[in-house]
Amino acid sequence: MLDIRYRIDRMKVLHALRESGPTETQAQRVDELCQARDEDGMFALLEGATLTPLARKTFEVIRQARLVGERLTELSRTIPLPHEKIQELYPQMRDIRLEYERLTTEADRAMTRV
Repeated sequence: MLDIRYRIDRMKVLHALRESGPTETQAQRVDELCQARDEDGMFALLEGATLTPLARKTFEVIRQARLVGERLTELSRTIPLPHEKIQELYPQMRDIRLEYERLTTEADRAMTRV
């Protein structure tokens, strides 16, 4: 399972969205951005792309994971370590992960029906 707190795993999810509605040109650009490890570029491109409803929900969940993940990373680099602030973010990240898992399960079910 991917750990969407981290950029590399979020980029894998964003790259997979290339199969869910973007034009061929946009999909090729997603490939290029992924190879360049340009998460910002991938978000910007997919923001304007036409995605399936399920892919759009997944995109929004990954956007939320990015915000919380970056905040966790920022806090973990602070000295002294702000344990209370970090602990406050974990329930939020858990909820985001659960929503992502629900969406991927829903996508898996949809694929098996086809």
